[in-house]
Amino acid sequence: MSVTSAILVALGVCIVGAILEGLTAGTNVKPLFAKLRFPPYSPPLWTWYIIGALYYVICFTIIYRLFRFKGGTPLWNVAFVLILIVMAINALWNYIFFRAQNLFGAFLLGFPYALIAIALFVCLLQFDRLAAWALVPYLIYLFYAYRWGYGLWKLNSSSESQIST
Repeated sequence: MSVTSAILVALGVCIVGAILEGLTAGTNVKPLFAKLRFPPYSPPLWTWYIIGALYYVICFTIIYRLFRFKGGTPLWNVAFVLILIVMAINALWNYIFFRAQNLFGAFLLGFPYALIAIALFVCLLQFDRLAAWALVPYLIYLFYAYRWGYGLWKLNSSSESQIST
């Protein structure tokens, strides 16, 4: 695939992913954040936007490299499906966290999500080490995110601090 085509495909997939995330999160992001009690190691809301942007840079890089340099092999197909699953679960997490306001469910989803991201890394290592290593910062972040989700759930799980709309 040409450079331009690979860029357009990667950009299109990321735009669809971002739109899906926005739709699943809804308009309650700031009000929900205002209601929650956060662990002391929580970044401010604007930092989450930066993390989200970096997430899409990583997804774009992986998808671009998939479409630019390889294609059609069973392992390529698995890698492409896994990156799509990662993006879909990210949107599902937004729904569970922001719309359903289920902090425990969002925390629980972090474990299979991380396993799928690790499977993507292992798969990419087989044929595109650069794409695999592009995922490493996000894998490191997932350890923090899982810990953050646990802390957030614990701080907000008592009956007097249940979130409701």
